[in-house]
Amino acid sequence: MLNYPLEVKAMRILGLIVEYNPFHNGHIYHIQKAKSLAQFDYTIAIMSSSFVQRGEPAIIDKWKRSQIAIEYGVDLVIELPFVYTCQSADYFAKGAIDLLAAIGVTDICFGSEDGRISTFVDIAQAIFQHQDVYNEYVQKAMKKGLRYADACNQALQYIMNKEIKTPNDLLGLSYVKEIIFHQYPITPHCFPRTNAYHGLNLQTIASASAIRNAIRNKQDFSHSLPHADLYHHCDLFQLEDFFPYLQYQICTSSLQELKSYHMVDEGLENLLYKHIQSCSSMEEFINQLSSKRYTRPRISRMLIHILMKNTKNDIHNAMHVDYLRVLAMNQKGRQYLSTIKKTCPYSLITNLPKYHHPALEIELKATRLLSLLSSHPQALIQEEFSHIPLIQS
Repeated sequence: MLNYPLEVKAMRILGLIVEYNPFHNGHIYHIQKAKSLAQFDYTIAIMSSSFVQRGEPAIIDKWKRSQIAIEYGVDLVIELPFVYTCQSADYFAKGAIDLLAAIGVTDICFGSEDGRISTFVDIAQAIFQHQDVYNEYVQKAMKKGLRYADACNQALQYIMNKEIKTPNDLLGLSYVKEIIFHQYPITPHCFPRTNAYHGLNLQTIASASAIRNAIRNKQDFSHSLPHADLYHHCDLFQLEDFFPYLQYQICTSSLQELKSYHMVDEGLENLLYKHIQSCSSMEEFINQLSSKRYTRPRISRMLIHILMKNTKNDIHNAMHVDYLRVLAMNQKGRQYLSTIKKTCPYSLITNLPKYHHPALEIELKATRLLSLLSSHPQALIQEEFSHIPLIQS
């Protein structure tokens, strides 16, 4: 149990699980909508760091994204470590909810296509009550060649004749499952999303995919997000640009080495060897590796782990994160950290020299990988050691 002071226990603290890739008008709506649910004392966002859950680098660095979040109503931005972000929805949710619970969040709010929190709570409770049946059905379905998400949906159909289809709703279910399975004192909320998840049409509230597409194709995206001029003057990161480094990494590794890397399973090392020489781009390579069993995001996440030389043991040893790293905060956020610093169950840190943990070593590797595409690589790496998170309003 969390042992916070009475003044903290009496507070209502809103938690948002975000990637802000990039931060756009839909995120402003999300913050405002979530904050309208109750009189919250603080708003805390936990945000993906250098790489995001779909298996690609965030389009701009985490420092800029977290600073914009503070400007638009968040009090405190905590880093969701790479070891959780570059993973399946269940691990992503596990890390996010655990860290939000540790920092004292009382409520979370997410957007979903379904838009009814009762849907997620009912399904999560059914899975909790029938764990053995559910897990057995999932394993059988996966042995037949189904990907994990489809296997889970078949199990849900069997247990309660329901299914969850969209990526956002799958993530939402994972959040609620974590809360129910671990009995965290967190109340979940959701509301209907205002745009298609991967729709490529630009509008006032457009999907992050549409905006990234517009940025890369030099289209006008100025009406879809704040600080549009920023994207004309800073480094923009995309997975495609890592392809030469990936070619080198795969071509100079043995099959045994490839097999040791995180997420290289079920003979995928042979497919990597087979296709790397014949493909001329990351897009083509991912298309060759993707299948009904292995989705594009799953393959992309695997390739990032190969680029970073993250072995299965590396990730396993880093998975128990016991720190909360502050990326940005305003004066309110600073005040809240001051209130909990003596009773928080996890260490509160801002920069890498302050604490040692395998997950932080991997975080630094992620930034070093990103720096290969940066016009100021040393400055990007140095931020990990000297970043000042306080944003003066």
